[in-house]
Amino acid sequence: MDNRLIVGLTQGDVNGISYELLIKMMAENKICEVCTPVLFGSSKVAAYHRKSLNIENFSLNSIQRAQDANPKRCNIINCVDDAIKVDFGQETKESDQAAMHALKVALDALDRNEIDVLVGAPQGCNSFQPAVSCPAFFSERYQVRNVMPLLVGGKMKMGFVTNHLPFREIVPNMTVNNIFYKLKLLDACLKKDFVIRQPRIAVLGLNPHAGEHGMYGEEEKNIIVPAMEKARDNGIMALGPYAPDALFSGLEYEKFDVILALYHDQGMIPFKAIEGNEGAVLMAGLPIVYTSTVHGVAYDITGQGVADESALRNALYLAIDVYHNRQLNRELTQNPLKHYDIASNSNESDLNVEQIAGVEEEIND
Repeated sequence: MDNRLIVGLTQGDVNGISYELLIKMMAENKICEVCTPVLFGSSKVAAYHRKSLNIENFSLNSIQRAQDANPKRCNIINCVDDAIKVDFGQETKESDQAAMHALKVALDALDRNEIDVLVGAPQGCNSFQPAVSCPAFFSERYQVRNVMPLLVGGKMKMGFVTNHLPFREIVPNMTVNNIFYKLKLLDACLKKDFVIRQPRIAVLGLNPHAGEHGMYGEEEKNIIVPAMEKARDNGIMALGPYAPDALFSGLEYEKFDVILALYHDQGMIPFKAIEGNEGAVLMAGLPIVYTSTVHGVAYDITGQGVADESALRNALYLAIDVYHNRQLNRELTQNPLKHYDIASNSNESDLNVEQIAGVEEEIND
């Protein structure tokens, strides 16, 4: 019995590197060995990009529904007007609308269980308007309060308290509850999507040297630490706050399962510096599995044939892994058995001061 997942792929921005990434990835025969790919886009646009890249012996199997996908072929559902103008390196209103239309059609198919997971090729930020950002779009569509882009690489995972906000708006959004809810989301995500039983979460500080005991700011003492204490009271192993320069200067970050940055650049810069552009993004907190690339549309290199498809491939593998992990997690939690410490008769999942101190001592060694 063929148990390969049907993986939906969105075309992204037709004027960016998305089609180059998709074609290069799907041209590999081994993709059909791990899943059945279904691209939501345009056969004509795909052919235009294939010709510009001088890629031969590659074709897409055109289908009407995802259920009709050929498991031995790369499939495409034509859902975008073939007459759309392709203008390399330019984000246009037309290309934004086409990207969003393909995304919505793919999400509709995902919601109807016609595909199992969805991987989004890069599309411009403006395409998500009137939503403020990609996370805001998904939050509104699925009526989920907290949605977070979780960066996933080979060495680290990075979450965020705030996303695409002007710098002046970061501190007003830095509240105890906001940080607590993001810690709660991260803890649940790592348990459900990565099967990590007790995630270790490093929380970054806001001010230089994480405030230096109030010398350089009091947000750590008044906001971040109370949020961490609230998280610990709820069984979440939140540690810190850590000064970013100290955490990322060596290999200290590898001692944690995930790092919670407070704003976009604070997390994005070290992640890309360490992982490069090969990382994937999981939209955490959603009932569906949606992944994408950590990099954007790269208009500056569109049509040159030099784009690296590694991040898109990693996003595809991540989506498949998360899907299977969620299934495994459901199986493990159907009839859970409580684990007790025989000496204290206390539930093993509870955190206490000694446990936190022990972990912090281990990390500081």
